[in-house]
Amino acid sequence: MKKAMHLTPMASALALALVAMSAQAQQEESTTKPGTLETVVVTANKRVEKLESVPMAISVMSEQEIQRTNIREIEDVVAMMPSLTLNSGTTSANNAIFMRGIGTVSVGIGVESDVSVIIDDIPIATQFQAFKDLADVSRIEVLKGPQSTLFGKSAVAGAVNIVTKPISGPMVYKASTYITNDDEWRVNASAGGQINEHWGVRIYGGKTSLPGTFHNLTDGSDVNGSSGRTFMAKIQWNPLDNLQFDLSPRYNYQQNSRGVTAVNGFFLRTGSAALGTQVSTPIGLDGVYLNGNPNLPASALLAGINVNDPRNRNVRRDFPTGLISSDRGVGFKATWTLPNDAQLMSISSWSKYLANDFRDQDFTDLPTIAKAGETIPTVGNYQFGTYDIRSKTQEIRYVSPDTGKFKYVAGLWLAHNEIYRHFIRGYCVAPAVCTANSPSSPTNYYTDIYNTNRAVFGQASWEFLPTWTLTAGLRSNTEISGYHYKRNYYTDQLDESTFKPGAVGVDQFQSTANTDHAITGKVSLQKQITPEWMVYTQASTGYKGEAYDVTSGLKASAAFPVKPETSQSFEIGTKANLFNNRMSVAATYFNSDFFNYQQNVTYVLPNDPTIYSQLNSIPHIATHGVEFDVNALVAKDLTMNAALAVTLPTIEKWANGPCYSDPTNVAVGGTKLAANGSIAGQNASCFPISPGSTTGVQNLDNSIFPGTPKIKLNIGANYDFLIPKMPFKGFVNVNVRYQGKYNTNINNDPNSVNDPYSITDLGFGVRDPQDKYKISFRVNNLFDRFYIPNANASGPSSFRAGPTSTSPQVSANSWVPPRDVFRYFSVKLDYKF
Repeated sequence: MKKAMHLTPMASALALALVAMSAQAQQEESTTKPGTLETVVVTANKRVEKLESVPMAISVMSEQEIQRTNIREIEDVVAMMPSLTLNSGTTSANNAIFMRGIGTVSVGIGVESDVSVIIDDIPIATQFQAFKDLADVSRIEVLKGPQSTLFGKSAVAGAVNIVTKPISGPMVYKASTYITNDDEWRVNASAGGQINEHWGVRIYGGKTSLPGTFHNLTDGSDVNGSSGRTFMAKIQWNPLDNLQFDLSPRYNYQQNSRGVTAVNGFFLRTGSAALGTQVSTPIGLDGVYLNGNPNLPASALLAGINVNDPRNRNVRRDFPTGLISSDRGVGFKATWTLPNDAQLMSISSWSKYLANDFRDQDFTDLPTIAKAGETIPTVGNYQFGTYDIRSKTQEIRYVSPDTGKFKYVAGLWLAHNEIYRHFIRGYCVAPAVCTANSPSSPTNYYTDIYNTNRAVFGQASWEFLPTWTLTAGLRSNTEISGYHYKRNYYTDQLDESTFKPGAVGVDQFQSTANTDHAITGKVSLQKQITPEWMVYTQASTGYKGEAYDVTSGLKASAAFPVKPETSQSFEIGTKANLFNNRMSVAATYFNSDFFNYQQNVTYVLPNDPTIYSQLNSIPHIATHGVEFDVNALVAKDLTMNAALAVTLPTIEKWANGPCYSDPTNVAVGGTKLAANGSIAGQNASCFPISPGSTTGVQNLDNSIFPGTPKIKLNIGANYDFLIPKMPFKGFVNVNVRYQGKYNTNINNDPNSVNDPYSITDLGFGVRDPQDKYKISFRVNNLFDRFYIPNANASGPSSFRAGPTSTSPQVSANSWVPPRDVFRYFSVKLDYKF
């Protein structure tokens, strides 16, 4: 394995300093009038403002950067934004965006995300709907810290605001095509502009395809890829000078095989992980059996796979893994400009999302489950299900004029979401005797979640003294929510009508009409030191609604909602626009606390030795750190940007956290406990969850909250140049991103640590001086740096080095490759007329 380049915090700071010094030197040496940076505007306060004037931490990805770096989907955005990280799940429906180290680990339709995603003023119902092709995007605003005051209950940690291209100017027609050496391709076309003084239109259509990064030996197909097609339109009507109507229908179809994992490490572990003396010894497939079952030899289950190759890309699957979805909807906005230049808006939306998800749960192409009364496995272990998500929103917004010392925005909000879910896992045919503890944990359930949200919000800024501005906002939020749930273990019953109350094996729970009220707010104080430089401080609170544990492990005790998650955040920062708009700088220190963080926890019931997992709350988690964003026009045609995030998320208080496996901590003398009093087979700090229990918990107070590297850095540069005697210009750009090591498991297992890595991308090409055409070449992962982002991805487990259930355990590491784990090349042609 090639060793990733390591950057220290000092090197990161030096890189930022070099950008600043270079820009200053160019300013001093230039004898001609310099150019300026592009003006960046945002709508973080629900009005259009210059980025450097807004007293809060915001990072913006412009249309130019999106095009230059070939951004396709939200995962690409996360890779480029240091304040964001991604928690990858078994399928894209289980992915989650983390902001400043905090995100939703417990995914499911009953748990809202901590980071809200908004597209053209309309928040999506569930965050995983954002994991699709990004189309016709003008800019992406990353709003850091709680945004509940203006963006509602699902922005407890932050928000990602996606703005698509507007209708403006005369009609312009564009087309683009993109191909790579590993068979990815994209095509899209758009047309937009003003038809006349009353009508404007914009139409976009696109199609994408990426076959996949893994090879399935079973059928010869490539997996871990995706494809999609998108159609979007905007129709604008101005019947009067002060009245505008915008209609925006959209449709997306997405098909992906993401979530397939490959074995890339097969070994025995000896020694202690907690003491740092653990040794991993690679082992072959011979003499190894799944669950110690002599009928399930690893040599057959993983035939043809080099299980000790860290770069292994071969898998065996006889059932698909992935998600197929369709997302359709429409937005309607009416804007009335009043005589005083204030605006009164009505923003309505309707959407319907349908999806089928599926997963090969035994990670092989051979049967692994024996039917009742049989010993030879004849059935595979699969899971699959459907999503049906329906959403309606309505907002009435009043925005005061942009002039004067007092500005404000106020509004009313109403939203209704319904989510229907059917899920089947494992194998159990009625009327066989089945339990949740069967080898495949069979389950078959139907559930639905609903919530109706009403809110009144407002925010005002007041320049109470020259150069001093006070901003304050409040939101009063009321939510009514509930769920219905029906389940049995018979996976051959595909008709909900068979799930009748009182039927054999049917569990039925519900909790409806739960009402929760919350008030969130923010306040900031801003001082304009000079016309180009300001400092600010801000405090804000966040709120996320009640959650429901509608999972296959639901117990009767879970029939009530989990209380809301709240946050409190403080930040102090500065923004500057220097050297006659040749450099912009933003720096922020933040400290945020989250209370009743919604997370699956372990518990036992009285007189029941079984350990259960149930959605509940971690009392207190927190995050703090610093962030820097720098953009500079270093020379006439050379721009540079740098972004750095130092993030330290922690579990402040959790007395009963989960343990991790440590096979060296064995029982002594036949007792249930190890010699030091801890749980046998678990880490040394693990203690019994109840007296005499062989299952345990550990105190995770002041421990690491997983999923985010301490350091994440992104540096980019773009240079345009003239080519003598040629009718076009040349350009070259480079981007380097680095992230440090981090723990991937909330139990703080020392084996669950991802190594640091850095990736360099290089682009170059030519373009017409009027931008009529552009040909771009790009090398992603220029130096072919190999890295594994998911050190503990879900994969085959419970192998034994022998044909019995008591044979020594064999660990099987699995991984899911990111798009650029191997170097690839692309070419892109853009045409405009």
